[in-house]
Amino acid sequence: MNRLLTAVVSLIGLSAVALAQETSLRQYPYLYKSPRAMGMGGAYVAVGGKTDSVFYNPAGLSKMPVKNLEVNLINLSAGIGKNVLDFAQDLQDAFDVGDRNRDGDETDDQLREVNRILKKYRGEPMHLELSNWSSIGRNQGNWAFTLGGVARARMDAVPHQGFGSNGFLEVDADITGGGVFGLSFKVAGGLFLGGSVKALRREAIKHSFTAAEIVENQDNLEDYITEELRKSGNAVSGDVGIIYAFAQKSFLRPAIGASVMNIGDLDFKKAGKIPMTVNIGFSVNPKIPVFHSLILAADYIDLTQQYKEDKDKGKRIRLGGELQLINRWWLQLALRAGIYQGYPTYGAEIGSMLFNLSYVSYAEEVGAYAGQKKDRRHLITLNIGW
Repeated sequence: MNRLLTAVVSLIGLSAVALAQETSLRQYPYLYKSPRAMGMGGAYVAVGGKTDSVFYNPAGLSKMPVKNLEVNLINLSAGIGKNVLDFAQDLQDAFDVGDRNRDGDETDDQLREVNRILKKYRGEPMHLELSNWSSIGRNQGNWAFTLGGVARARMDAVPHQGFGSNGFLEVDADITGGGVFGLSFKVAGGLFLGGSVKALRREAIKHSFTAAEIVENQDNLEDYITEELRKSGNAVSGDVGIIYAFAQKSFLRPAIGASVMNIGDLDFKKAGKIPMTVNIGFSVNPKIPVFHSLILAADYIDLTQQYKEDKDKGKRIRLGGELQLINRWWLQLALRAGIYQGYPTYGAEIGSMLFNLSYVSYAEEVGAYAGQKKDRRHLITLNIGW
């Protein structure tokens, strides 16, 4: 834990000399992002069908295939922002610049290029993430359940000029993990009710570093970060949800859903919190020829505007769809696309027997409203299970 957070701060700290733009990190707090949901623009409240439904609407557990046991031994996701990829490539190019002024020394040329690169990325958000959702789940017909463990290490940072209240490096990082249990019941016809509970621990750093602060603690920076800045906390919270699948003999086979997530807030005290949100969703599953299935969905999250980062409605809209081309035991292939916080998302998933690989590209709005400042991110997930 100590070494990881220190390494994260040190890595992004290379950009410290940059920046004149005083931006702040305004992304919504979250626990886990399902690669399937994010490929569909985050629209998942009325969809479900997998164990990761507990992070959107626990009633979605009842939409898992009946009698099939879903086992995710390893469900590892790695996420990285486009700025981090571009920054790493530009920095490598700067080190490979050579002796441009032909004075027999490459060091001065490299320094000039590095300074140019650092200035280029001022005010640009940097994002790194590693998460895992290992779980088992089963739909018995009249009831369904899941039991799993979630773990996530995340870092978001923005370098600044250094003269304002944000210092020269704004860092928001945490490691969060714990257990999740979810249960869903078929009440009548296409009406499903679900609930889940989470017990988690978090260690976090949320701080704006100043130049004087770094210089003052340069000899014991790791101790300063882990002993002075690190905050820890435990949190327990529950979720409830409902899905009503109606007119299932019609062509569209629609469903509506609603969920209340993190009831009473998932509050880690000094280590931050994920607020309670009320969310609604709508989906259709039209009957189509040739391919296995098509799902189209739309969500609006945080109806009561509990996210304190902003009050923008555009950031709360989710639209998307999934086309399952093949769904056999020997091959699964799906394509996904959507609109998340006003930006397009797209993804694909391919699997065979025990292995499954998925990719998602989405943009997180880190500004105060949709369309202000996006951070394009890439999420790759390897799943070993069945």
